[in-house]
Amino acid sequence: MEPDLLSDALSMVRLTGAVIFRIAVDGPWCVSAAPTLADFAPALPPGTNHLVAFHVFLSGECWVRCPPRPWARARAGDAVVLPHGQLHQLGDHCEESPPSFRDVLGKRSPLELRELRFRTGEAPRTEVLCGFLGCDRRAFSPLFSALPPIFVTTLGSGAQLMVRYAVDEALSDQPGAGSLRVRLAELMFLESLRGYMRDLPDDATGWLAGLRDPLVGKALKLMHEAARVEWTVEALAERAACSRSLLAERFKTVIGEAPMHYLTRVRLHQAAQRLSDGGRSLEAIADEVGYASPAAFQRAFKRCFGVAPGAWRREARERPH
Repeated sequence: MEPDLLSDALSMVRLTGAVIFRIAVDGPWCVSAAPTLADFAPALPPGTNHLVAFHVFLSGECWVRCPPRPWARARAGDAVVLPHGQLHQLGDHCEESPPSFRDVLGKRSPLELRELRFRTGEAPRTEVLCGFLGCDRRAFSPLFSALPPIFVTTLGSGAQLMVRYAVDEALSDQPGAGSLRVRLAELMFLESLRGYMRDLPDDATGWLAGLRDPLVGKALKLMHEAARVEWTVEALAERAACSRSLLAERFKTVIGEAPMHYLTRVRLHQAAQRLSDGGRSLEAIADEVGYASPAAFQRAFKRCFGVAPGAWRREARERPH
C-alpha cells in the first residue's frame, strides 16, 4: 500500500466545502437520502462537480444499502461511504420504502443542521455523524472509478479517538469550525479509503488495488513521482525488478489499461492541478509534465477533460480560496 499516492490523489480532487451534522435517534428509525449538489450549493465553491457522502456510527447499529443492492450492517466505529453520493437507505431496521430525509427535515435546510434529535420509541440510541464533502472528481478520475457505490469499513482506533475528540468542536459555530469540519471530513474519508483498501480481496482490481500490489504499486509510484520522465515499460519493469511482459500484463489486469496510457493520464491530471494552482504559463506546465510541444499538450488536455487548459484555469480562478 502506498498512502502517499492516495494523499496526492485526494489533493488533486480538492476535497472542500464539508457539511457535517450529528443525528441522535431513540427508537426505531429508517430513512432514505438522495443528496445532490444543489442541496449543498451555498456551502460548495464554484467548480465543485461531485458530492461524497459518509456516515460514521458513534453508537448503536444500523442497516444500510443503495437500492437495489442488499442491506449491510454497520456498527459503532464503522464508516459507511457513498463515493458517488447516490440514493441510499439507512436505519436500525430494513424498510423497503422509508420516508425521505428531506421530508423528515421539513422546511429546514441540511446546511442549518449541527445536531438533530428524534425520539420514536424506547429502543437503544443510535448516534450518527453525517458528512457531505464536495470535490472535483475530474481532476483524478481513477480514484472514483475504483470505488463501489457504497462500502462499510471499520475506522482505526486512532481515527475513532480523533472523531470523538473533534466532533463537538466541528459541530460548533466557533471561529475556525468551518475549516475544522473540512479537515475532519478529509481525514475520515482518507481513513475510510485505507480501510477499504485493507479489506480488498487478493484478486481485486482497480487503482486502489494497484497501490498495494508490489509490482503495479512500484510502477504507479515511479510515474506519479516523475511523470516528466520519458518512461518506457522496459524502464519501469527494470526499476520494479521484473520482466517487461510481467509488468505489462499485471498492470493491465489490475489497473485496466496499459502503463503508457496511464502515464498520459497522470501527466494531464498533474497539469490540471498546476493550472488550478495558477502562476505558471501553459508552456511551462506542458514542459513540467513531459510535453515538448504546448500545442500537443493542449490537444491532449482537451481530449481528457473536455475543455482547453485555459478554460480549466479560468474556472479554477473563479473558485473562492
